Amino acid sequence: MNSAVTFAAQARGYAKAAKDLEERGDKERARELYLKAAKLYNDASMMAGDDIDRNTQRDLAEHLFTKAQSLKRSAAVPSGGRSDSRRDQDSNDGSSISKDDVFLKEIPKVGFSDIGGLEDVKEEIRKAIIYPFTHKELYQMYGQKAGEGILLYGPPGCGKTMMAKAAAKECGADFISVKTSSIVSKWVGASEKNVKQVFDIARGEERSIIFFDEIDSIAARRSESEDYAKRVVNELLAQMDGVDTASDNLLVLAATNEPWAIDPALRRPGRFSKLVFVPEPDLEAREAILKIHLKKRPLDDNVDIRHLAELTDSYSGADLAAICKEAADIPLGEALRGGEARNIGLQDFKMVLEKRKPSIVSWYIEARSAIQKSGEEQVFAELLNK
Repeated sequence: MNSAVTFAAQARGYAKAAKDLEERGDKERARELYLKAAKLYNDASMMAGDDIDRNTQRDLAEHLFTKAQSLKRSAAVPSGGRSDSRRDQDSNDGSSISKDDVFLKEIPKVGFSDIGGLEDVKEEIRKAIIYPFTHKELYQMYGQKAGEGILLYGPPGCGKTMMAKAAAKECGADFISVKTSSIVSKWVGASEKNVKQVFDIARGEERSIIFFDEIDSIAARRSESEDYAKRVVNELLAQMDGVDTASDNLLVLAATNEPWAIDPALRRPGRFSKLVFVPEPDLEAREAILKIHLKKRPLDDNVDIRHLAELTDSYSGADLAAICKEAADIPLGEALRGGEARNIGLQDFKMVLEKRKPSIVSWYIEARSAIQKSGEEQVFAELLNK
């Protein structure tokens, strides 16, 4: 018997085939398959037993139908049928983006060995991100699907971006950091077109990880979004459904401080199906961070960095960087006022710590409130138990 799951699976297959045809320039056949996919998603929405599933299938059906209609319009325009002024307008309307506009590509220099502590998080990332690249044959042997998206979440300033870069280095992939501010456009249809171009560009690389930082800015819950934002989420869903690591050599990674604000459909299996909590740095990580920020600063003999790490429990990496700077400001200020230049002492750090409290305490309070409001206590149980 057909089911919503079966119809949705068939729809994904038609949509992927349509996308391939569209990229090869066969717009008429692509349009036919997009329409078939839209109908199957619509059928699936009528059979879905869950409200979120029902709305997701309906939105995807509408998105693919709109895409089919756009192909019909583009096919109906004869070659050279537009005036020069219209062509000029299209080329300058800000709806197209270039490789440089969309992302910052780099070969990361930081690996896991450069990040102290957080071993549990590293192992989660290895299993979720690195092994699908480095042990692809094993994944295929056991029928495990690689290429599903990974969502890193946690308090601000705790190294989610650094973890992402380290993962890219570990598996030898280009790190493509998407500037989400470049995705959103004032032109109708341009934002979702930009999302598609991000994936198209990344697929042209030999091996890559797409990284969306602060993805909540372009992937908010559709029930609370305007129409243009809903279309962006729909395009993200369609693109992630089409990611196949076996052929694309592509993984999708994202980070956010507010995972509960992201549309639930993006957190379903096959999309951002793996959520990895990146907490504040543990003792080993704090010691490593402090060493980095104090490496080029003059320290008094009474400063034990391990002891400082013990004093800064619950502080974020950004907090630790600020503590080192503010502690150095004390003897610097004395010297500027005519005093004798001296090294940074333990008393300077203690003075700073008396005034500066962990910045992430308020984040945990707001996070627990938001999670309870969303009704997703089970999804984010790890965070609630901290």
